[in-house]
Amino acid sequence: MPSAALRHDLYGQVRDWEQNLYDAVGWTDNSMGEATAHSELVALIFAKDDLQPAEWQELFGSITDSYKRHSKDLDGVAIAHVCFLDQIPTSAASGRVGELRISATKPPTLRECKTFTDSQNLQALQKQHHVEILLQPGSLYAAHRTPGLAVFDMDSTLIQQEVIDELARAVGLYDQVAAITEAAMRGEEPYTDFEASLRARVGLLKGVPTTIWEQLKDGPITFTPGASELLRVLSKLGWKGAVLSGGFTPLAEWVKETLGLRYAYANHLVTDPALDQLTGELVDGKPIIHGLKKRELLLQIAKENGLEPENVIAVGDGSNDLPMMEVAGLGIAFNAKPKVQDAAPSKLNSKTLLDVLYILGYTKEEIDAALAAPS
Repeated sequence: MPSAALRHDLYGQVRDWEQNLYDAVGWTDNSMGEATAHSELVALIFAKDDLQPAEWQELFGSITDSYKRHSKDLDGVAIAHVCFLDQIPTSAASGRVGELRISATKPPTLRECKTFTDSQNLQALQKQHHVEILLQPGSLYAAHRTPGLAVFDMDSTLIQQEVIDELARAVGLYDQVAAITEAAMRGEEPYTDFEASLRARVGLLKGVPTTIWEQLKDGPITFTPGASELLRVLSKLGWKGAVLSGGFTPLAEWVKETLGLRYAYANHLVTDPALDQLTGELVDGKPIIHGLKKRELLLQIAKENGLEPENVIAVGDGSNDLPMMEVAGLGIAFNAKPKVQDAAPSKLNSKTLLDVLYILGYTKEEIDAALAAPS
């Protein structure tokens, strides 16, 4: 077990690793604020199982030792601060979400954080302790305290379903739509890009009554656990929200209104007003919301609000979300496909979207207070 000093932020005391973890870790001042140094690496550890104090102790030390070897900063790397974001300071138990700040001689970049995340040592630690570790530069972590822009994909992110699949299933066309989707994923002609496969699938929807949208809202479409609470907290803290979807405007607008988002962009379907049916076409002149368009829209919305990229987060699950993740201050692959998790700047596999707030450095106390505050 490593022997290293911990700075106890609340009492200004220095304790040793050999002391009880409750004294050394649990009761620090876990408000992040401006205390995060720009030269720090911040590791957020999400435990999938209940970890005992000794396991947390070992894990914090092992991550620090691994970063020391990875960065070759043998003298400058040290533990600066530890706490549990999901426990109030007077609690008597370890938490599920640990925050570890590691001081370093040279401030890490987000790309360097990603490289360290993908290293064999850190991958082995995550498997050994059944945890997920998300790394950020201290400067970026501190920047989250300034309210910014939160951009989300819709399908399998804010909602639990893929709309095109549920739409097709509701009208008995699931197999045909799925066949096009699978061909597109294999790169088969003529579905070699997002627009071609989208137009082909939309074409199958000709004659579907427009009442299908209400049918989907009342039936199979469900919000991802934590989505409503996450957006309520972000709104109360001053963040602006946007949904950028490769799906369709009737549901994207509904998601926007239901969750209190500021912006919604999705694909526009042509309807026949005389028959109240879909024509199987996309509206001419309206942009197709593919990956590069999501990137463009994120930058556009940020500019309109006078925000720098570091004050933008982007959350999604698909490959068409990667372009917007890469230009945001922090891109998060949420319960994403393996290839997307490998390519994304960071990843989070969780049962609830509310965990995104811990990634931004907010504590359980702050989250509970925001949820309890009047709108």
